[in-house]
Amino acid sequence: MIAGILDESLRGILDAVSDGVYVTTAEREIVFWSKGAERITGYSSDEVLKKHCYDNILVHMDVLGKNLCFDGCPLQKCIETGDRQDAKEVFLKRKDGERLAVYVKASVLEVGDERYGVEIFGELQSVTGSALADQLKQLSDVSIVDHLTGLYNRRYIDTILEQQYELFKRHFQRFGLVMIDIDKFKSINDTFGHLAGDEVLKSVASVLQRSLRSMDFLARFGGDEFIIVCPLVELEGIENLGERIVGLVHHSVLSSPDNPQDVIEVSVSVGGSIVDYKDKSANTIIERADEALYRVKRDGGNWYALG
Repeated sequence: MIAGILDESLRGILDAVSDGVYVTTAEREIVFWSKGAERITGYSSDEVLKKHCYDNILVHMDVLGKNLCFDGCPLQKCIETGDRQDAKEVFLKRKDGERLAVYVKASVLEVGDERYGVEIFGELQSVTGSALADQLKQLSDVSIVDHLTGLYNRRYIDTILEQQYELFKRHFQRFGLVMIDIDKFKSINDTFGHLAGDEVLKSVASVLQRSLRSMDFLARFGGDEFIIVCPLVELEGIENLGERIVGLVHHSVLSSPDNPQDVIEVSVSVGGSIVDYKDKSANTIIERADEALYRVKRDGGNWYALG
């Protein structure tokens, strides 16, 4: 398909540009992904071609934490109106999880009767300097990041859940979620102190981060509870993730910050669910996962269940 849109010489020029460049159809299917895009994002062309930009691969956000892939996408507006779109302060999520400040320029390429979207993006620090880029990132982090664990916060993950539910309704893209609760967390706080409790939260957060696919979203849901939203997954994938998390955390051992000789044993309970055609909202999926989680808690914890 791409050979009919861009000849080899033009593709070579775009690949030589240091900025990232990608081209989509009017339906926002990605049909070209440049070498610059690979370098900046960490995603190879094989990983993104034939997917859609609204699949939220790069998690484009503005400085206030609004996800532009679903609400305010410059490329979508450009395709719809034919007008060039610029966004100076956008954040994307690299494959390795790093959030990067970029600028975005979108324009239209018309080939015969077909309209294509072209997006060019580059690292913001290359034009503004690292100090300003860092300041913008810090401002954005306040809106979407939990200050203790460094994970996404409840506000942001609620937005992601709604977006995934809308994608399911429109395009039947299934998604699942996993709820994680630290076993006997109150007892840990009472026995070892709140500083130890904070260290347990950060340790579990680190373990969970290592359990994810690049497309998954992990957040601190509140207190000692975490949530993972998993796009494009089936029930077996949720079950495998739940089992893996239980095993990884169970083998984690911490020392008390106040007395290193005191060993803190940590385990978690996990509940999972996957979107169903009968679901009326994203909250229904959370309720099923939550019910499964507390079945595990009532049975002593340190295991997983599906709801």
